Amino acid sequence: MDVSSDESTSWRKLKNMVHWSPFVVSFKKHYPWVQLAGHAGNFKAGEYGKILKKFCQCEQQCLEWLNRDSLRPFVPGYFGVVEKEGETYNQMEDLLSEFDSPSIMDCKMGVRTYLEEELVKAREKPKLRKDMYEKMIAVDPEAPTEEEHRQRAILKPRYMQWRETLSSTATLGFRIEGIKRADGTCDTNFKKTKHREQVMRALEDFVDGNKNILKNYLTRLKDLRVELEKSEFFKHHEVSI
Repeated sequence: MDVSSDESTSWRKLKNMVHWSPFVVSFKKHYPWVQLAGHAGNFKAGEYGKILKKFCQCEQQCLEWLNRDSLRPFVPGYFGVVEKEGETYNQMEDLLSEFDSPSIMDCKMGVRTYLEEELVKAREKPKLRKDMYEKMIAVDPEAPTEEEHRQRAILKPRYMQWRETLSSTATLGFRIEGIKRADGTCDTNFKKTKHREQVMRALEDFVDGNKNILKNYLTRLKDLRVELEKSEFFKHHEVSI
């Protein structure tokens, strides 16, 4: 990831931070998808420079609004709805299409990564979840209470809130979900990357110690903050970035 003095080149390298394209597509070969996070199977390759995501009307409305909003420079272009192989998709810009061997870091921004309504619904109809208990002990066998161990199940609100305390989500306002390097290796073992020092080490390792790239990331994030404060979309939406 060498940094050029040309601003547009620098920004193309910064596109790796955008969460909307969580995989790599090489159009020179057959499509070797690498998805770091999100729901598997939601994406397909579109025409060159575009990707297809399974249709969701709410997402369609968000993409249309964002492409008219002050946040337009920070989101992928939107090209409407298309049909392919009997399925309906939202078609958007693939921010990685011009790269041969990109390195990708997938970050989840926000101090809370679940919707408030999810928590309300889970509390209204409490249900013990064995699957979430299994997920919890896979990360930390000591995390469940004695009662939860006896039940071998936990409530969803408990799991959701516990999960947020594991990473840097609650402390730094974002977390690292995964990294895919140019050599093809992937690392998604960031569930316990919580402290500032750990996150800084991960970022420095991702850019091979290149401070110029880190400075460019910081500049772009500051620009994003300015536009978020002006954005009509951001004022009216609870978003997952």
